[in-house]
Amino acid sequence: MTATPVFLALAGLGNAVTGPLLGRLLLGVGLVVALAGLAAMSRPRDWYRRLTDRLLFGMPWGTVVLMAVLLAVYGGLQDGFGAADPIVLPFRAWSYLDPVGMVVAGLAHANTSHLIGNLLGTLLLGSVTESLWGHHTNRRTTTRLHAAWTQPVVRAVLIFPAAGILLSVLGALVALGPIIGFSMVVFAFAGFTLVQAPVVTILASVSQGVLRRLLAAIQTPQQVATSGTTYSTPWFASIAIQGHAVGLLVGVLLGVGYQRMTRRQRPSAGVLWAAVLLFAVERSLWAVYWYRGNNSYVLYRAVGLGLVFVLASVVTYAVVADDTPLFHQVAVDNPTTFLTDLTTVSSRQVGLLLLVTACAILIAPAIATNATTAADGDLPGEPIEMRGYELTYGENVTNGQLNVIDIEGAGESTRLNTSGVIVRNTDRHIWSTAVSKSELANQGEAAIRLGGLTWEETVTASRTGWQAVGGDTTYRVTLSHDNQSRPLYNAGVVEAEPIVAGQQVSLDATDTGFRVGVDDELGDLPAQNESVRVGRLELRRRDGRLIAVNNRTQTAVRVANKVG
Repeated sequence: MTATPVFLALAGLGNAVTGPLLGRLLLGVGLVVALAGLAAMSRPRDWYRRLTDRLLFGMPWGTVVLMAVLLAVYGGLQDGFGAADPIVLPFRAWSYLDPVGMVVAGLAHANTSHLIGNLLGTLLLGSVTESLWGHHTNRRTTTRLHAAWTQPVVRAVLIFPAAGILLSVLGALVALGPIIGFSMVVFAFAGFTLVQAPVVTILASVSQGVLRRLLAAIQTPQQVATSGTTYSTPWFASIAIQGHAVGLLVGVLLGVGYQRMTRRQRPSAGVLWAAVLLFAVERSLWAVYWYRGNNSYVLYRAVGLGLVFVLASVVTYAVVADDTPLFHQVAVDNPTTFLTDLTTVSSRQVGLLLLVTACAILIAPAIATNATTAADGDLPGEPIEMRGYELTYGENVTNGQLNVIDIEGAGESTRLNTSGVIVRNTDRHIWSTAVSKSELANQGEAAIRLGGLTWEETVTASRTGWQAVGGDTTYRVTLSHDNQSRPLYNAGVVEAEPIVAGQQVSLDATDTGFRVGVDDELGDLPAQNESVRVGRLELRRRDGRLIAVNNRTQTAVRVANKVG
C-alpha cells in the first residue's frame, strides 16, 4: 500500500504535535488558565489603579529603557547575537587606566545566559524599585531643576535609567577584579527595595527563577540528556561575590536615605532580618572563594554563611534604629567636649556607620587592585600581535593579573601560576588566561574574540595530541588568524607502555606535526589509513589509533590514541 501525500502530511503533523509543539501548547494552556483564575479571584482594576498611582500609565518605563540599553550593548558593541559567544575581553573592568572597560563593563555581559539573568533581575527588582521611587510626585516649578525632577516623563525615561547607568559605572570602579555585567545594579535595586518592602523583594527575587524556567520551557519544551565528559569550572567561580555585596549595601544606603527623606514607615525588624537573610542565601552571597591558580579554587562555605548572618543583622539594625542616643543613660544634654559629644551618638548614626564601614572594607581591596597595571614582562613563545594585543600559550606561567600586588595570608597568596592561552594588551592593561589548559584539552578548539569600540577580530586556538597507551599525552597548540597558523607550544616526548618485539614506541610533538620513535630511530607520524616503518616495527594509523605491528610475527598492539 502506497502512502498518500495527505497521509504523510498528517503523520508529520502528528509527530510535531506530540513533540515540542504539544509541550508548548500545554504550557500555554496552563498559563492562560492560571492567569484567568488569578484575575477571577482578585481585583485587577485595583492592581492597575495602584500601579498608575506610582507609575506613568502603570508601566516601569525606566526599567524598560535600562533593559534596552543592556540589549543594545550586548547586540551592538559585543556582537552577542551575531556569533556563538560575544566579545568579552575588551569590555571587562581591567584597570582605572582603561576608562573604556570601566565605563562599559557594568553594561556588558559574558554570554547570553548571563544577559538573560540580569535582564530578568532588572525587570523584576528594577520595576519594584521604580514603583517605590515613583514617577508621580509633588510638582515643584520654582526652578527648572525642580520642574524637571518632578516631571513624570523625565523621572520615567531619563532620571531612573541615568541612575542605573551611573550605578553600573560606580560598580565597575569599586568591584574587585575584571568584572563584567549589570548584576551589581540588580543587587543595588534589591538593597533599596529590601529597606522599604522586604516581602515584595523576596517575591520578586523568587519570581526571577520562575521566569527563567518559563523561558527555558518555551525554548526547550523537552530535553534528552546523555552522560559524557565536559569541561566546567565550579559554579561559584563565575560569581562576583564582592561586587554583589557592595551593590546590596549601596542599595541599602540609598534605601535608608530615601526612607528618611520621604518618612516612610520602617519594616519590622523580624521581617526585614528574615528577608535579608533569605535573599542573601538564595543569591549565594555566602559563596566566598579564592582562586589558587591552574583551575584550583577553595570555597569558604562556613565563613561565608557566618558573614551572611552578620550582614542581615547589620542591615536590620541600620534600618530600624532611631534617633535615641545609644548611651541614653549617660547622654549629656548640652555637650561641650568631644567626649561628652560621643554620649549623644544615636543608634541611627551607629547603624549608618556600620553600613559605611562594611562598604569600605569591601571596596578598599578593589581600589588597590584596580589602580594597578598588568605585568609587562616577557611572554612565553612567540606571541601573535594584533592591534595592541598579544596572544600566546604557556604552562605554569606567572599570572600577570594577580601577581601585580604580592599578598600572602590565611594560607593563600596572589603569587599564582596559570596555564592556557594568554592574552595581553599593555595599552589597555589587560592580562588574561582567555582559555585554560584544561578547557582547551577538553574542547580541542576555542575562539578568542578581540576588539574595541569599532573593530573585532577572532583568533582560534587549537590543540591536537596523542595519548600513549599507559603513558602521558603529547600535544601541540597553534593559534590561527586570517587563514594563517602559528605553532606556539609542543608538549614533548611521551612513551607507550607496551613492548613490541623488544622495542618501545615514543611520540613527540613538533612545530610541523608529530614524530614517532622506536628506540633510537625516528619517523613522521603516518597519515590516516597509512603506515610507516620505523626500526623493526610497522606503525599503522587507523581511526584515531596508532598500532605497532611486529612484521615477523604480525602481532598488532595499540600504542597510542588521538586526542583533541
